[in-house]
Amino acid sequence: MRPLHSLSALATAMLVLSGCVAAPLIGAGVEATRAVTEERSTGQQLKDTEIQLTLNDKFIKHSARLFGDVSTTVIEGRVLLTGSVANREDKIAATQLTWETPGVTEVTDELTVARDSGARAYAEDAWISNQLRVQLLADSAIASQNYNVETVDKVVHVTGLARSGAELGRVLDRASGVPGVARVVSHVLTIDDPRRIAAQTPQQTGG
Repeated sequence: MRPLHSLSALATAMLVLSGCVAAPLIGAGVEATRAVTEERSTGQQLKDTEIQLTLNDKFIKHSARLFGDVSTTVIEGRVLLTGSVANREDKIAATQLTWETPGVTEVTDELTVARDSGARAYAEDAWISNQLRVQLLADSAIASQNYNVETVDKVVHVTGLARSGAELGRVLDRASGVPGVARVVSHVLTIDDPRRIAAQTPQQTGG
């Protein structure tokens, strides 16, 4: 089990967001959120990174197994949980810990309870994700840096921000066309989606 050095990780995150470091923030089952450079402000990126670090800390304090089994993606306070956990209790714990984290506005739970899928299934999922990332990067009509891809049991989860409905449709079409994909699930919002605007608007309270 690796210790979590929050200050060091936060410093690394700052470098990632400034473009100085290209490596992922933290590994071993947790994929750090890639900066959505065009549509998210730097301030929002930092808030998302703070949520990511808090979740990492909570998961590893709960158990090393939970930290290793659950992958998180954070976009504008919206958290996507993916992975395969050992039991239903771990699934419930992951969602509860996420909802209790300050700044989280939405939780999408796509966790599955583990089955013995083995290394071959993991390799197939990784191959699907990599194929789709390459296609998005090569498509000049898609702002690939605005999307994150995670594949679990051949189900592709796409999260991020789309510049338009047409661009999102293009992304989902490419995902569906990757050989071996069983299903594509979109957790993407367009930049003008009312839910996105509401999440960034301070709530007025009566006095």
